[in-house]
Amino acid sequence: MRHLKHFFLIIALTMPLGAQGQTPDTPTSRMNALSCEPLPAPLETDVQILDNAERFVAFKAQFEKELRSRGVKLSSTAPLIATLDIRTVREFQSETKDPLFEKHAGQDSSNIGQDSTIFMRGNVFSNRGKSILGGAQGRSEKFSLNQLQVSVSINDRTNGRCLWQGEILHDLHGDDDPDAVTPKTFPFLARALGKPVRNRALTIYP
Repeated sequence: MRHLKHFFLIIALTMPLGAQGQTPDTPTSRMNALSCEPLPAPLETDVQILDNAERFVAFKAQFEKELRSRGVKLSSTAPLIATLDIRTVREFQSETKDPLFEKHAGQDSSNIGQDSTIFMRGNVFSNRGKSILGGAQGRSEKFSLNQLQVSVSINDRTNGRCLWQGEILHDLHGDDDPDAVTPKTFPFLARALGKPVRNRALTIYP
């Protein structure tokens, strides 16, 4: 995954400003992919997920169905492993830059206490400025980031060597349901297997 993160960081830094600050008329889904080595043909792989919660198991089955429809052979003993990672990332913007409280709950903050690990940070004791005892000195205005991130990484089972990595970033708006959008990213990822993709705009309707 290290190669993927470095690659996407370079893409973000070189992306035109108009692509970073999106307006309603600009695409809200973009795809990047890195081809580390040629994929074997025919392709045989195992599919794994990072979270065994019921919703992610269902996503895995849907992704496997998409792969089979494109001639990919799936086997739990295949020489390659395709890791499917699905995350909903939300960040808040407030009037002040010092949030009263922050929480991170694994892959999706909607399943707190069920499927995710939880990290929390807050200012509790100070009665000056923002704290639980002193009260909030500013209020949260809106999401500064509300994004679905779906990535696939194909690696060699024996040594972990990267063969291909791809990621779709989809900006969520209003009442968009990330679980409804997620399966609609699978055809794009499956079609791009083995190919490099640079900041490709996609049309994905929730």
